[in-house]
Amino acid sequence: MVSPGGGVEATVSALRKMRGPNKKPAKEQVAIRLDQELVSALRASGPGWQTRVNTALKDWMAGQARRS
Repeated sequence: MVSPGGGVEATVSALRKMRGPNKKPAKEQVAIRLDQELVSALRASGPGWQTRVNTALKDWMAGQARRS
């Protein structure tokens, strides 16, 4: 979408107005302290490393629930 005669700012503004209501985020941003070598290895594994950590933690939690 391009706003005629308004340039980039008008286009961005128009796009923002078209968005629907903000949905509740599915994830929560948190701060956690991890060993530097662990974070380096995770980042070196490439894009999606945070998603993989999230999945690994979910798998761990599921395993803990089965043990209870």
